[in-house]
Amino acid sequence: MAATLKDVAEKAGVSIRTTGRALRGDGPVRREVAERVLAAAHALNYVPNAAARNLKQRSSRIVGLITGQTFGSEVGQRRVRLLEEAMRAEGRYTLLGALPSSCGDLDALLREWSGLVEFILFLAWPPAWDPAMLKNYPMRFIFIDCAPDAEEFDRLLTDRASGVEAAVAALIRQGARRIAHVAAGSAVGRASGFEQAVRRAGLPVESFTVRCRALELQDGYRAGDELVKLKADAAFFDTDRMALGFYRYAHEHGLRIPRDILVAGFDNDSAGSFAIPALTTVAHPDHETVKAAVDILTCSEPQRPESMILPTRLLERESSRNQ
Repeated sequence: MAATLKDVAEKAGVSIRTTGRALRGDGPVRREVAERVLAAAHALNYVPNAAARNLKQRSSRIVGLITGQTFGSEVGQRRVRLLEEAMRAEGRYTLLGALPSSCGDLDALLREWSGLVEFILFLAWPPAWDPAMLKNYPMRFIFIDCAPDAEEFDRLLTDRASGVEAAVAALIRQGARRIAHVAAGSAVGRASGFEQAVRRAGLPVESFTVRCRALELQDGYRAGDELVKLKADAAFFDTDRMALGFYRYAHEHGLRIPRDILVAGFDNDSAGSFAIPALTTVAHPDHETVKAAVDILTCSEPQRPESMILPTRLLERESSRNQ
């Protein structure tokens, strides 16, 4: 049996009238109450009445936000938080959902959200899935750092390559001549930036690639033996987590950063700025990405799909400064 407005009100612990105002987004409802109502509606799969109203009015104040595995990382959590804050500032609310494991499950989720939401932001999309399936739905879809070939949809992409190039170039300026790229296959855009920096150095620089299973602390730690074997004097890690894992290896094996080996990472995780020495890193354009998404959501005029590539930013700290 489909959930009713009364069911949502009881689950949220508020009156039916307050529940209706929160779902419509057109009345004086405290933010925490509105969020509780929306969470209850999502948990109960309450869609029909809201869907019918929104289809009739052709508007909605609710934005769907679909995350992937990156939600478990600091980068993913930071981006979701900034998006939710930005939506709230615009008088909109977010429905947060995890990326389903199959196209069929995604289809079911989108059917539930049809009419309830006007926009859906994807923070993850498997490369093997065909985004053409989304044309069957009335929402507008925005892909953030995923589905790069879906030109018929809005895309906000991060230029990771230029950030990696800037980080590796900084290592070379500090005297590095045997540089390793500690890489995992799931990290996109890093390899081209690394190779470009080495090519443009104009110096006799040797480069190596150390392959890891994933992008986590233990992967950076495990890369330590190979870096020592290669006699690397610098290492760029695909994530800050990997770089900080190597910090542990260096401590246990008597390596001094940056005196024995220069280190840089990617993501601007908060732990990196508190590490000793502070970790050089590449920061994502989080605020720029969120602003671009809000601009698309709030544009009152019909517009063609946007495709924007946003630059990253190098943060040079102690780990890449040759003392």
